[in-house]
Amino acid sequence: MSSKELGWFRRALLEPTAGMRNLKWTDACSDCQQASTTWWSMNPLPCSTSDAQPTSVPMSSFDPTQHPRGNVSTGHAGQFAIKQQTGAEVSLGTTPRRTGLEMLKTEQLNRAERQLFNAAVFEEEDPDFPSIVRMRVSANHGDRKGFSGMLTNKLRWRSDAEANRRMLTGQQERKVTVLTTGRAGDIRIIEGRAMNLQGKDYLVLKGSKSKAYTVDQLDVIDVRDGYDADHMETIVRRTAETLPATRRADVDGIPLEGEPGTDDVNAVFVYNGPDFGDGPARGSVIYATDITPDGDDPIINGAFVFPPGTGLTSEHGSIRLSDLQCHGGRIDVPVQSPRTFADALRTGDDVTDGIANVSELY
Repeated sequence: MSSKELGWFRRALLEPTAGMRNLKWTDACSDCQQASTTWWSMNPLPCSTSDAQPTSVPMSSFDPTQHPRGNVSTGHAGQFAIKQQTGAEVSLGTTPRRTGLEMLKTEQLNRAERQLFNAAVFEEEDPDFPSIVRMRVSANHGDRKGFSGMLTNKLRWRSDAEANRRMLTGQQERKVTVLTTGRAGDIRIIEGRAMNLQGKDYLVLKGSKSKAYTVDQLDVIDVRDGYDADHMETIVRRTAETLPATRRADVDGIPLEGEPGTDDVNAVFVYNGPDFGDGPARGSVIYATDITPDGDDPIINGAFVFPPGTGLTSEHGSIRLSDLQCHGGRIDVPVQSPRTFADALRTGDDVTDGIANVSELY
């Protein structure tokens, strides 16, 4: 790739567009059926800060013969397998086990914006040539999406949504530092002035008089008074340190259906579930008990735990490995994880009833 092509790609992926009423940034395509590791066949979609409406991923009809542990009456969990993928698709973009801090990469996009995490792009130094950086670009980095869901939920749990809203709305001119996330799971910090102009709330970027986001188009995680991106980044990094290491989803060590040990939790996955209109189920947890063989794309069975307010009910279900690799990752089993399938279902009930927070499960 020429330096000109590389420069064009970095600008398209990482920098905000100009001429704003609303600043925009571009995330890699979240539709795994269009995923590509090549530079020129990516299909960008706008993140949650754009005017565009989120694109729903088409769901297949529920088929209990393909998803034996799915809920037949509701179709929940079992219907998440979008399509059966080939062995090549299942193995696309394999990544090693990585800690939370290894997942983060700080990049100053402009004077006002700092990106801490990009769900679609992963960079690492070549062990043989330290001066060379290897970059992997794919919408199939499910482990990175799962990590983003965990980190976002943990940060939201420690924040105050109502206080955030008050700091960003109805303001004459208030300097703030805002932590946001995009549709693909990117995490960034924005410094700006919260201002209400002609009845509409804006976040005007630091150092600009005309470039701004409309507040209602930002997916806000946390807000702090004043300009202090360094302090906000420290909060994110300290939170990431508490999360379990994440790797690409696999079925290693999970017994086949009907074998001994299938009443136990044998693996834990984090998963960004679908959006049925009430919001994406980011950072959902799957307590896997066993697998149903199906060629190169086995079906993983277990207990699904979804955050409240997503329109999904925590229950037993099934998901194809290929779908899980696209939207989630496998994590080191946390000490506080339930040990049996029955305990996992009770944990899901506690999260649904508000007795426990899903971020406490990581």
